[in-house]
Amino acid sequence: MPFVSVRDRRFHYREHGVGDELILFIHGNLASGRWWEPVISRLPTERYRMVAPDLRGCGQSDKPETGYTVPEMAEDVRAFVATIGLCSFHLVGHSMGGAIALLYALDHPTTVRSLTLIAPVPPEGLTLPEDLYPLMQQMRVDRARLCEGFMEFLPAMAHENLLEALVDDALACHPACFDELPRSFEMLRFADRLEELRAPTLIVWGEEDRLISRPAMERLHEAIPGSRLEILPGVGHGPQVEAPDQLSRLLAQFFREISPRRRKP
Repeated sequence: MPFVSVRDRRFHYREHGVGDELILFIHGNLASGRWWEPVISRLPTERYRMVAPDLRGCGQSDKPETGYTVPEMAEDVRAFVATIGLCSFHLVGHSMGGAIALLYALDHPTTVRSLTLIAPVPPEGLTLPEDLYPLMQQMRVDRARLCEGFMEFLPAMAHENLLEALVDDALACHPACFDELPRSFEMLRFADRLEELRAPTLIVWGEEDRLISRPAMERLHEAIPGSRLEILPGVGHGPQVEAPDQLSRLLAQFFREISPRRRKP
């Protein structure tokens, strides 16, 4: 799995597939590109080329002391895209990565063929309960409590080995990901730009999500012209690891619907 130098930092990324349609996956907070592996493994590699970077402070990418805001990370994505030469792609983001993807699509619309937002942090901002922050500091040093926390937000997660790997990745994140970064979500204020979006947009939300509310997703759906909202019963905050079969089918169908029909040889 390759590394690339972006904005004077080293970024790690996963790349799979040899197809002529490109998908760029952006993960959420306390995560890494590993979160996309269950979906990547289910999409046809002969049709898609799939790229999933580790964001700053996460996975195997560098962990600088500053830059832990959605706008800074969106700028990282812009520089990453330019550095490895991605020109036109389907953009898929989860949670914090959904807000990053949305901001990127607004600022760089010519590169985005489609936009998929999976339980995204809302563009009008997200204020987490204050009593969550002491718990997050505890989880940063207590593996068992962190695992319990993941299960609370991922109720349909059944693959124990994958869960252990996701917990490992979270523990390796920069400390800012447990406090500074989630607090920065409160400052997001770009909902008034949503009418600018022209890329076909799919919004996916799990009915058991305890972090992102249904009304927030319905407001997002109403604000993005022509968007589609899919609600997954029995799924929490991470459809890509809780219901990868269902999410992969949704993505493949969405991409087929918006892509030009291929001529038969």
